[in-house]
Amino acid sequence: MKLAEMLEKTTFQGRVLFIGSPLHAVEIAEKLSISELVVATDDRQSLEQAMTSHHGLKITPIYTRVIERLVELPSQSFDTIIAIYALEKAVNKRAFMTEARRLLREKGKLFITEKIKSFLRGQGLKKEEFEKLLNTQGYATESLQYRGGEALAVLVKQ
Repeated sequence: MKLAEMLEKTTFQGRVLFIGSPLHAVEIAEKLSISELVVATDDRQSLEQAMTSHHGLKITPIYTRVIERLVELPSQSFDTIIAIYALEKAVNKRAFMTEARRLLREKGKLFITEKIKSFLRGQGLKKEEFEKLLNTQGYATESLQYRGGEALAVLVKQ
């Protein structure tokens, strides 16, 4: 599954927040010609790497010890949130979904890509747990795809 390919079909206007791997965020932003983004992660080292590896991309870094708490960011300040393998790192996954909803503007989109746990893969979320989180109040599911042990969901804030 190629997150960048799906995102290419989306028109980005306004502010974009990437939650998760800063290096993935930079790679995707460059492919999509996004010139400015906010990157939030619990990995200080990769955040510093991303800050030095980009080419003309304006990055606002947010380091947080708890990925589901971004209290320094104002409510309804993003049009798009892209969570790259971040939900599985959250201690309180329901709080992650609620925090993302708080940060999104009305009709804003939340793109979530996650590994799905299976018999052969021990990492990620169970499919049932992932689908239950997608039903968090305040969201409507626009699309959901499973491919190659991963899931990609697009939710719209109601």
